Amino acid sequence: MPRRVEIHFSDEQRSLPENCLAFKRGNVFHAARGKMKLGRHLGTALLTILLAIGVSSCCSIRSYLAFRDIGPDAIFQPKSSSVYVTLILRNIASVGSIKWKVASEQMCTQSTGTIRQDTGSFEQTWDMGTPEQRIWFWWDSMQGEADATVMVNNIVLFQGHCAHSGYGKISMIATCIYPQVYKTGGTGPFLKEPIGLNETNIVFATSNLPPRFGTAEN
Repeated sequence: MPRRVEIHFSDEQRSLPENCLAFKRGNVFHAARGKMKLGRHLGTALLTILLAIGVSSCCSIRSYLAFRDIGPDAIFQPKSSSVYVTLILRNIASVGSIKWKVASEQMCTQSTGTIRQDTGSFEQTWDMGTPEQRIWFWWDSMQGEADATVMVNNIVLFQGHCAHSGYGKISMIATCIYPQVYKTGGTGPFLKEPIGLNETNIVFATSNLPPRFGTAEN
């Protein structure tokens, strides 16, 4: 008859398997927590970079990344299809600060920065993304006067003498009584004043012709 052998474990030996299991669980937990921390750090770093390069809260970060060919919604558009908005200011006379802004869903808010009396003249062009989105502009502050021109893809949509005294958002047409150019219809880009908002939209005309002649209107 075989002899039965009894093996006795000390308390330390008995707890060893439990300790190993706890150790493994702890490693898994710490690894998962480390990945979560890494994800949060990467997300924070990405938002910091976006803010540093000009992305503001007015736009969709998803749209911004898509236009920059980043992420699953990346928009692969040739540069020829981009909307270029140009502001030209001449004969600036300011008693305070002048600041103009343009924004789009893809490129967010772009600004002239503060323009003062000693600036003399100002001209700058911004790439605002593709036409299939909302694009708009406004005076962020206008304390003075200037001859202003707004062009979209080298087409003059607005031109006139603007004058105002005060801080706060205001549309350009509200500061110019008799504009020389104020394109509000026709072919190509034109301007539209949304009701209840102190800003001006840039609108691109669509065609009702069949697809072989143009883009069908939804």
